[in-house]
Amino acid sequence: MRRILDIRIVRWELKLAYVVGAYLVGLAIATMLRALGTAEATIALVSFCVDLVAILLGARVFRGRGEPIEPARTWWRMTARPKLSWRLGILFLVLSVGSATRLVLLAIGAWPVGPTGADGDILGIAVLVEYGLIAFLYLNSAIRLRRLGVPPPEPKFRPTVRIKP
Repeated sequence: MRRILDIRIVRWELKLAYVVGAYLVGLAIATMLRALGTAEATIALVSFCVDLVAILLGARVFRGRGEPIEPARTWWRMTARPKLSWRLGILFLVLSVGSATRLVLLAIGAWPVGPTGADGDILGIAVLVEYGLIAFLYLNSAIRLRRLGVPPPEPKFRPTVRIKP
């Protein structure tokens, strides 16, 4: 496991490939479990764990522009800069609130479609907890990074284009 945590991903293309790959791994595992006839509650729990591991591993191996590559990040640091942590934290907070709203509307019968029974309830609660936990991690990172006074990234200027006559 130590060797995996020593990897550093700094280019945005590789970060995107990591995110897509993590999504596809989670999707493949869920599809395989459904094909085996596994209960939806178990699939929700496994998906929750796979998503959380992928996000935490990504936070350990991704590096931002100007961020030191060699040393390990502190346990609470999810991004290189507070601005990105705020944005991702707010995104997942909105998703969590939306999930909670959906659960309430399902409970009172105002939401027209949704999984029924215990599996549907567990799935909705798992999504709510997952988004809430991820929002907490990113918002905690944003607050701590702001307190540290992490400087904004250096501007990345492109060379001026020269037109030859």
